[in-house]
Amino acid sequence: MEILEKPINGKNIKMYIGSGLENKINSFMEDYGKNISFVSYALKQLYKSKINAISSYKSFLKDGESSKSQKYVNIVIKKLINMEIERDNSVSYIGGGTIGDLIGYSASVYKRGVHLIGIPTTLLAQVDSSIGGKNAINFENLKNAMGTFYNPDVIFADVDFLLGSDPALLRDGIAEAMKMALVKDRRFFNYFTSKNLNSIYNRKSLEYVISKSAKIKLDVVSEDFFDSRKIRYLLNFGHSIGHAIESYTENRVSHGTAVANGMILESYLAYKAGFSEPFYETVRDAVSAYGIPLLDFNTIETDKLVSFIKNDKKVENGKLNMVMLKGPGQAEIGEIGFQQMRMYVNLYKERSTKGNH
Repeated sequence: MEILEKPINGKNIKMYIGSGLENKINSFMEDYGKNISFVSYALKQLYKSKINAISSYKSFLKDGESSKSQKYVNIVIKKLINMEIERDNSVSYIGGGTIGDLIGYSASVYKRGVHLIGIPTTLLAQVDSSIGGKNAINFENLKNAMGTFYNPDVIFADVDFLLGSDPALLRDGIAEAMKMALVKDRRFFNYFTSKNLNSIYNRKSLEYVISKSAKIKLDVVSEDFFDSRKIRYLLNFGHSIGHAIESYTENRVSHGTAVANGMILESYLAYKAGFSEPFYETVRDAVSAYGIPLLDFNTIETDKLVSFIKNDKKVENGKLNMVMLKGPGQAEIGEIGFQQMRMYVNLYKERSTKGNH
């Protein structure tokens, strides 16, 4: 078991990475007295014995993007009220990124904040969404339109939840871990290019990927918790276009696939805007090697895609502050106008039509 600690926004955040963490989880829950765990329905049978070993009261919820809504926030808050959860008690989630978003947001607004324990069960959540204190729900078809900054007290990344999971969920997590490597750690990116999904699918390798990703994210977030200095923007590589893809497809494309394809297209935009060499092909090849689906952007209307990007939180003065990838482990923030973006997206689509991705 590895323990990571980082002071963030005046709070010392702990993260445990390992397997068989049930006893440690129970110990933390006891410190807060009463606890309620909101658990993804998808895990109810798949990890029944492991979930039963966690000794909190459990409420099962549907997961997926549709649960990130005010309707589900109301359901959660009503449950907390009925359970008479007080500010000194704790709320926990056992599930992936959408359950984490929903419960993190609810915990932050209930009585202006109750103790939060994160038990992420997907690779994507363990390497990324459970860390950093960003919680959000969707509004109509706009992803993460409402949210808060609210850190969990502790995060438990138990790799037992990953062994036997859907390969598609692992690919989603690989996309986010690869993002960390691309913006901050060349050697970590080289690790991915020397491996494949099968060779990473074991306890030791998964713990390594989680640890490396978590350290990168904790370091970046500790410098810019509220996204006010644009340092944290680096962690949004692939997300400006990725979130737009999710909105465009009404979440028929998974988050990891959307972000992976967003990384490819954003790398191409950075190249066309003069920020980098044509590194987008390397990104595309790395993504493809893990079996992450490559989208055909010719099936996506450029104007509609850009209209979703205009709602990105990194838009200032009519321009997008986009992560410009210069090479593995090298990234900076640069501005790109929407007319320029439309032109480059259409050029990328033309290259794809001709077979030059």
